[in-house]
Amino acid sequence: MARPKRPRLVDGIQLADHLYSTNRPNYWRYNRPDGRWRYFTAVGVEAANRIAEANNARRHLASTSRADKPLGRDHLAYWIPLYVAYRERLDPRLTARQSWRNRVYALTALGKSMTKVPVGHIDRDTIETWWLQLTHHQQKQRHAEFRRLFNWLMGQGLCPRLEYNPFTTADDRPRLYLNGAPKKARLPLALGEFWRIYDAAGELGYEALQIAMGISLTTFMRESDICGLVIDEHLRDNLLRRVIGKSEAQRGTVGASRLSWDQTHYALLRQLIARGMQLSLKNQRCPYLISHRPKQKRRGSTKTHTHQVTARRLMTMFTESRIAAGVHIELPPDRTPATFHEIRGLASALAARAGYDLEAIQRAMAHEDAKTTMGYQSEHDLPYEQVPIVMTAELLGRDFG
Repeated sequence: MARPKRPRLVDGIQLADHLYSTNRPNYWRYNRPDGRWRYFTAVGVEAANRIAEANNARRHLASTSRADKPLGRDHLAYWIPLYVAYRERLDPRLTARQSWRNRVYALTALGKSMTKVPVGHIDRDTIETWWLQLTHHQQKQRHAEFRRLFNWLMGQGLCPRLEYNPFTTADDRPRLYLNGAPKKARLPLALGEFWRIYDAAGELGYEALQIAMGISLTTFMRESDICGLVIDEHLRDNLLRRVIGKSEAQRGTVGASRLSWDQTHYALLRQLIARGMQLSLKNQRCPYLISHRPKQKRRGSTKTHTHQVTARRLMTMFTESRIAAGVHIELPPDRTPATFHEIRGLASALAARAGYDLEAIQRAMAHEDAKTTMGYQSEHDLPYEQVPIVMTAELLGRDFG
């Protein structure tokens, strides 16, 4: 006999059928008949229950089939998995990268959006109409991979209506331009706020987050690069060496930024690495420098050790610690709270304030363009440069009295 399901309670009130709570206050999710989730906001359990019960009343009108009819060879969605398999066969390392998983998600979404247009009927106008619906950041993240996709599709002879790749970067072809970049929405992280979050992480038992925050502030590394630090691979002969992941994805292995830190000259970094190695021993000799003992020991498809900390988990730890520290709780309507990534912006601003030139900071942040580095500093109080030229009365022939 099957065991009855436990009632789902929030604030002592039972949730309606198919209604579930989330980690965010006043945010709920409803399980649709086709198995997909609908997320919505409602203030209080009673309001959420009313919305769920209204949807339950008309569930019989909805289709219960989650999977649509498989699309044939004349649809783009049919060819996307074949392209993904082709790319992974050429470069098996892609499967281990979060950036590749994000790109596969974007490719799949493109295929779903083109179900009403046969692949042989796709032309530049079709692509441009869909392209302009994306935000600046979505376009920027997709452009390079979509260029590869359409190179492959056109090589298969599947897009006869395209005279050239619509995602070309050639100057003699009409390009698909990016939408304007919106103003940076996230608040910058001040140094005092950094230390408040750091202390709150310690109170929550997140020593792994403290170590990662310190490494990001002292090395400018992103969360994915920090979480991927392997003790026996990246720490040798008193050196910390890392090929920056985003740089490698953009420029290839040869052109990627390859950064090194000699621990004899970086006292704070040496202190953080020692803490990380001690924590690794406590956490069943986890091979990763950033490790944490989870409440539930699950490995999953993205982890090779149960105590490994993924970049997503690290960002969740940071959010919990930020809220516990009371940082960025009340926000302007056009701003969102800082994330772990804003530590890089803080490090960049501190380095500029200390007198390091832009080129040195750019190399440390593994940026190809100096404007990108300046963008990280623009939300902070930038230092002013003293003008050395002094116009004197002797030089001008008189004064202004």
